[in-house]
Order: sequence, then C-alpha cells, then structure tokens
Amino acid sequence: MSQSHPSVFRPVPVTRPARVWFAVLSAVVVVPVIGLLVSLLRTPTIRYEIDSQALTITSVLGSEHQRKTIDLARIAEAKPEWLSQGALRFGTEKPGYCVGFFAYPRVGEVWQVTDCSAQAVVVTSSAEATPVAVTPADRDGFLRALREGRRAVFAPPGKRGAAWWVNLFVVTGVGALALAALAVVLFVAPARLRYTVAGGALEVGTLLRRRVVPLAGAKARPHRPLAGHRLAGLPLPGYRVGSWVLDTMATSVFASAADEGVMIEGEGRTFVNPQDREGFLAALAAEGATVVTDTTLRRR
Repeated sequence: MSQSHPSVFRPVPVTRPARVWFAVLSAVVVVPVIGLLVSLLRTPTIRYEIDSQALTITSVLGSEHQRKTIDLARIAEAKPEWLSQGALRFGTEKPGYCVGFFAYPRVGEVWQVTDCSAQAVVVTSSAEATPVAVTPADRDGFLRALREGRRAVFAPPGKRGAAWWVNLFVVTGVGALALAALAVVLFVAPARLRYTVAGGALEVGTLLRRRVVPLAGAKARPHRPLAGHRLAGLPLPGYRVGSWVLDTMATSVFASAADEGVMIEGEGRTFVNPQDREGFLAALAAEGATVVTDTTLRRR
C-alpha cells in the first residue's frame, strides 16, 4: 500500500569540496577579468604640442610611453583625413588608444598616436618614412597652429568611443555570467538534488529535470560500488548525476558522491546516497521495493 504522504530525503551533504572549487575557479575567472577591466579603465594620456620649431607627439598608457618630434620645417603636408577600416601592423590597439603602425585603404600605412577615432590629421614629413596621423579634438585649430608655428597644446576629444563601452560591457558581462554559472553548478545543482518516495516510485529532483524510478519489483540494498568511469553526466563536487559504469555495469547515478549509498535494481541500476539511509530504505519498502539486507548479501 502506498504511503499517504511522500517521504523526501536529501543526499549526504558534500559542501567543503564545492566551496574550495568555487574559490579556485572563481580566482581563475576573476583575475583575468580584473586585469582586462584595469586595462580598459586606465586613462591614456595623448598630447600634441606645437612650438615654433617642432610638433611633439607623446602618449602614455601604464608603462608604455611613446614620443616623436617632427621639425616643422620638414613637414610637406598636413591635412584632415578620415581614417576607417584600419588594420594594426605593429603597436597597440585598445579602446581609446591606437598607437603604432596601421594600414588604411584610403591613405595606406601610417604611424599614429590617436584615440582610435576616425576624424584625424595626417602629417607628411620628409624626415618620416610614413605619414603620421593624430586626432586632435580641434582639428582646424591644430592645422592653423601648425601652419603658423604658434605654441599650442592639443589632445584627442577624450570621449569614450562605442568600442570602449562594448568591450567594457562584454568583459563585465562575461565575468558575471561565469561566476553565476559556477555558483549554479557548484551550489544550486547540489541543493536541488533530492529523493521523493511516493506513489510506488522514487522521484529524483536534479538541476534541470525530475527522474522517476518505478519501485514495483525492484530490489534495493546498501551498497559501496566499485569505482568505474563516467559515460555521460556531470561529475561536480556534491553533484554526480548521469550515467556511470559502477561494478562493471552501466548505472544511473543521482548522488552527491559515489562512494557509498543505496543501489536500486529494477528496470535498470540506480545509485543514490541519501543522508538517512535507513529511513530511505524503509520508505522504499513501504512503496513496493524489496530491501535486501547485508545478511542476505553475504549469503549470495
């Protein structure tokens, strides 16, 4: 006769390994993410200084420093230019900081110190092997100062471009999703693992679904399985759910650990490890399973 109320059992708790793995894997995820965030959030310094003799271009990003001086007397041409679809040849390309040699379909190869924006000034000098590209916020003022040899200091617009915001969103989003996924698989999944005995069946709650094991005609016994290998499933700390080879036979495993528990043999083999093993076996017997005692096992 079936029980009037379902009996619910929890697996043997295995918390310490999950916490250790969560700490280790979180560090593996968090450290690179923090490094990328620091790299993104660092503010580069780009400066274009003009005096009566030369144009001096400087840039600083962390430990990276660039400085170039171009004599005004050797400048052959300086003109506004639109830089798009560029490809880095050598240097650094980060959101808001593009320094080095780049190639563009329209202007060819240039050496640039820019904020990666498209509105630029390209300077051609007889002293330089390639044109030099800069992105002063005031392009017209920059060009006038360059022509007049008038002392002035210019800088890029200083606004965060769309690429910077996209990268920041992607980095933070990936880090948050990775931590959430770790928390789910290491804490939520084990917390959802439980055994409900009612209606002539064992119902196992897992992370994503519920599995039903009929008990009519099944045999259940305390069991310490011989170690085997995984066929399919998740071998997580505190959550072993899937198909394993135990005792050289294919076995469905729904347990926090596969070292000791209860083996149910009916339409197939199912291994579980309830914390209250005696109460669990009694509930199985009340729902139609045959419980095999240790004494009976020794005689077999």
